[in-house]
Order: sequence, then C-alpha cells, then structure tokens
Amino acid sequence: MMKRMLVCAALAVGCLAQLGFALPDLIVSQLDVSPVAPVDGSLVTISATIENTGSEDTNAPFFARFTVDGHEIDVIPLTSLTSRRSKEVTTTWSATAGPHILSIAVDAPHDRIDESNEENNSRSVALTVHLDEDAMAALAPLRIAIARFDDLSGAGFIHVGEGVSSELADRFAAIGLRVIDHVKLDSVMQSNGLNPALPNDVAAAGRLVGADLLVLGSVLDLHVQRASLSLGFFRVDYAEVDAQLSAQVIDARSTESLVSVSAEGHNEGTDGFSIDFGELLSFLSVGSSEVCSVGLQADRAWYHTGQTALFGFQNESTPAWFGIEIYSSTGAFLKWLGWQFVATGDCATWSWDQCDGTGAPMSSGIYTAKLWNGTSYIETVGFQIRPGISLSAPSADEITVGTARFDETVVGGALNQAADQLTSTLLLSMADVAGIVGQRAEESAAVGAAMPEAAFGGRREGQIAAILPDRRIAINLGSSSGVTVDDRFEVLEVQNLVLDPVTSEILDYGVIAVRGDIRVVEVRDRVSYAVAEGGFLPAIGDVVRAVP
Repeated sequence: MMKRMLVCAALAVGCLAQLGFALPDLIVSQLDVSPVAPVDGSLVTISATIENTGSEDTNAPFFARFTVDGHEIDVIPLTSLTSRRSKEVTTTWSATAGPHILSIAVDAPHDRIDESNEENNSRSVALTVHLDEDAMAALAPLRIAIARFDDLSGAGFIHVGEGVSSELADRFAAIGLRVIDHVKLDSVMQSNGLNPALPNDVAAAGRLVGADLLVLGSVLDLHVQRASLSLGFFRVDYAEVDAQLSAQVIDARSTESLVSVSAEGHNEGTDGFSIDFGELLSFLSVGSSEVCSVGLQADRAWYHTGQTALFGFQNESTPAWFGIEIYSSTGAFLKWLGWQFVATGDCATWSWDQCDGTGAPMSSGIYTAKLWNGTSYIETVGFQIRPGISLSAPSADEITVGTARFDETVVGGALNQAADQLTSTLLLSMADVAGIVGQRAEESAAVGAAMPEAAFGGRREGQIAAILPDRRIAINLGSSSGVTVDDRFEVLEVQNLVLDPVTSEILDYGVIAVRGDIRVVEVRDRVSYAVAEGGFLPAIGDVVRAVP
C-alpha cells in the first residue's frame, strides 16, 4: 500500500511539473536601433525580436510596450505567438540630444499571458544622441554655464530648480560640451556677494568662471492631477502630471539675451510613489508653509528614521547669503546643506535626508540645525529623529528631484520629458547664435582655457591653516585662488618643504605619501572649509594639493 502511494505521489509531482513547464515563455532576444549613432532630430527605428521559448503557444493577445527613459512611445498589440517561433516588432522615435535608455517590455504591465518565467520579458539598450557636426563645431569651443532654475511651480517637491539645472548639465556634458554647473556658479556668487535673482549678477559670476554662454531658466509648472479607484480593500492611485519649463540664453560678456525657449512634458500612470498621492500632496503643502513664518524653523519637532527634514528661514534683515549646518547632540558636524540667497522678506528652504556628508544614514537621537551667514551662527533649531518608519510621509528620494527614485515616478517622468525637449531646443538655438559670441571666444581662447585659474592667480596648492572643533578643515585657499564648493584636495605627507619667506607661498616639496582626501563645503575669499573623506586625521600645516 505504501509503495502504491509513493508511486501515485511521484506521478502527481511529475504531472504538476509537466503542467508547470507546459507554458509559453516570452523573451526579447534582440533589440536594435538604426541609425546606431543618431543625431538630434533624426528619426530612429527601434526593432525588437520577440520569441516564445516555451513549450506552448500563447493563449491570449498581449502587447509589446516601447519606452524611452521610462516614457511610453508606442504600444503594439500581438494576437498570438506559436511555441519556438519569433516575431519582429518596430517603432520609431524622434531623437533628442543626450543620454537615453531605450526599452521594450512584452506582456507588461498587465501580465495577460501565464508564462513559465515572468521575469525575462524586457530588454534595454543605452544610447547617446549627439548634435550634428555643424552644431557641435559651433558649440564645442564655448563654455556653457547653467544656473540654478527658479522654482515657480509651487509644487513643493525638493530641489526642483537645482534638479532641473543638474539634469540639463548632465545632458550637455554627455554629448561632449564644456559645462559649468550651478554649484560652481552659486559658490562664486556667494563668495563675491552677488545676487542670483539679478541676471546681471549671475552673468558676472559666469564671467568669473570663464563662461561664454549662460542659461537661465524657470520651472513654471509641475501640476499633479490625481484620481483614486477603490474596489473593496484594493485601492489604485492614478495621476496625470504636466511639467512646463522655460529658459533663456545670455551672452555672459555683454549680458545680451540671445534666445528664449520653452518645453512641456506630460506623463500619467498608476506607478510611482509608495504612498498615495493624497498623502503626498498633503505632506508637501503642509511642510512648505509651516517653515516660512519667522526666523529659522523646522517643519516638525521630530521625524521618523529616514524621513526628510525640512527647514526654512524667513529673512527680515538685509539681503544676504545663508547656509545651514547639521550637528549631532555631541556637537559633531554632520552635513552642510548649501548656500541660499535670501532677500528681505523672502523665505528660503533646505532639506536634509538624514545622512551625513559621506552618505551614511543617521540613527535616532537629538540633532541641531544651525544657520550660518558667512560670519557667525545667527539662529539654531533643535529636532529629534525617532525610530520607526512613517506610514504617511514620503522618504527623501521620493520627492527630491534628480534622484533615481524620483525619476521612476510619474512626476519624474513628466519632468524628464520636459527636460529632454528643453535640451534639444536649447542646443539647436545656441548653435544658431554661437557665431555671435564665437569671435570673442576665439580672441580670448588663449587665456580662456585657463581662465578660472588665471583669474585667481592659478594657485592650486596650499596648507591646512586650522582644524575647527566641528572637525571642519580650514585651508589657506579660497575663491581668490579659484576654489569652489565640492573641489577635492589631497592631503600630503611631505619632506623638504620650501616656503617663500615673504608671501609664505609654497615653492617646492617632496611627496612621501597621500594621507587622504578632503572635500570643500564652504568657500570664502581667502579661506575654504572642507571635510575629510574617510577616517584619516589631518594636521595643521599639512600640504594640500587640488585633485584634477
């Protein structure tokens, strides 16, 4: 009897195994683009080969979904696919300059076909679209500075203007253009007391860093329209997002406006945030209003671990640059949140992702945000991080423009689509006007290539002048030496150090070893403040040398 039961069980398992394997299995065996090196504005043909490697035919119609950077460009219906057979599907895409990911997903996102493997239905290829030869020849000699975009959307997402500016800078750099990002511009403006709200001051900063063209822009709208469908305990959140961007190109030398362009993006879908859009929009609207009342404020007295902390400063004094530093309960410096120019009566906001300067997450405890005006700490606010996960507030990467998690959301998709369109329009427009500034660029080419260092004396090595109680490292190089925020320096162990007896300038030394790296977090005229990268201990008098 037992033997018969074992035989029956074995037969049952075998039947189940056969049933499990007797299913179709759709894969994308090949994905090609033509032409293989497209230029901006060209029509690209995307071809994919779909195979059914399973032992059964498909039992229902399904779809092949083409996307570019996560944005759907075409959906092709397929009625069936016989076992061990293949089918080719094609679509076209009007290429825009910059780096892109082209993808196809079969039987997604609804999984209409029961398959033996549901995890192998997609394929992607990376592609960088360049400018045509004439446009590239016109723009290649020029330095293009991209300022922080103004956020006029009122959407409440974090780093909207900085994120869009960085996205454009990345796209420009990917095709080989010489780009100066908003971080360097902000650093120069802060060091020289320039107002980023004044185009002439931004242009002056552009000239200081050697820019020929300056891009100024605004995020005009980032509108989320949501709807929800409830079916018993099941709820689907659906959103349609519209993004609007505008930009103008300025001749950095003459401050003449050369080009004005705009772009739009649209995206919709049910995927995206890990919380529903009602909670998201409620969180954003509350957070942005509560921090702009009086002085320095935090939007909450305490936060869950991993939750974004938002700070605001309402300036009732004279216009100036302000920055925020985060400290632990023991007084240890953790992170610099950057400079903001705040006019009289205006409010600026900063966000903290609960990580220190190295990206390490912080644990629960008491923390302090200190407001710094370049001379002294003028206000502080304390807050607490509590253990646990918030069920109602989004994490930092879900609402911070430019993060990978944000790019995966429907909001990020709309914003990236608008950025793609703006990139293409800007590049073609700048190529058309490049001749206006080209002659000036040629005349100053000899000094232009080294302008940042020449303008600041070309001094790129110095010494550690002090180590502050908060562990910041002061070096005797500042904006007058061409130092900007995020510059990196090697800390050297040297021998036979020779200094000029009058100027104390370093004349010569021999390198024994590199002790470690430091990263600049704040720049003034003749001194910069940096933090150590790693666990080494620098000393006063150590030689520092710029990392190329």
